[in-house]
This record gives sequence, C-alpha cells and structure tokens, in this order.
Amino acid sequence: MAKEAERITAEDHAAASADMDLTDKAEYPGQTMGVIALVMSFFLQVPALVLGIIAWMWSNKAGVSNVPAKVAVAVSAVLLVLGTLAVIGWIILIASTLGDFDPFQGMGRPGLRS
Repeated sequence: MAKEAERITAEDHAAASADMDLTDKAEYPGQTMGVIALVMSFFLQVPALVLGIIAWMWSNKAGVSNVPAKVAVAVSAVLLVLGTLAVIGWIILIASTLGDFDPFQGMGRPGLRS
C-alpha cells in the first residue's frame, strides 16, 4: 500500500523554469512584429501599417490580443492620412501662389493658341 513517490530531478526543474526567464508571460505570435511596427509607424507609415496588420492577424489566430500591433495600425493610418493631406495642401498652396503661370508660353505658333 505504499504510494509511489514521484521523483523530481534537477533537470525537470530547470526545464520548467527556463521558459519563464524574466516574466511569467510567454511570447505570443506577432508580439515582436507588433513592437517593430509601432516603432516604424512614426517614420515609415506604409510598411508599419502592413507589419501591424500582419502582426494583428497572427495574434488573433493565436487567440491573443496584440495591443502594440493595434496601436501601430492606428498611428500609421492616422499619420499616413495627415501626410497625404499635407502634401495636397502644399500642392494647392504652390498652385495658387504661381497664379497664371504658363510653362508653354513661348512654344508653338501664336495663331494656333487661343
């Protein structure tokens, strides 16, 4: 009637604690890519948007919420829209400043131009 004692060796304990080095959380799919996308979203919006979406999808497939990827998608999308609006604004400003500028003024015969 003696119970068999379960033997625990040093290798078992080392293998169990090796997975949790600094934190108790394990790394999930897309975590590193989400952080990289978040950093890139301030400098390169289009690649950061693509990486953020990929990291978000990988994490969703694993059933984990990837906050850095979500923030990267939001920040890169907002900065992409603001950058596009700034470029359009500059084009409108330059066009309105030039006024009646005609780069083809001296070309062609004068009788053919209206």
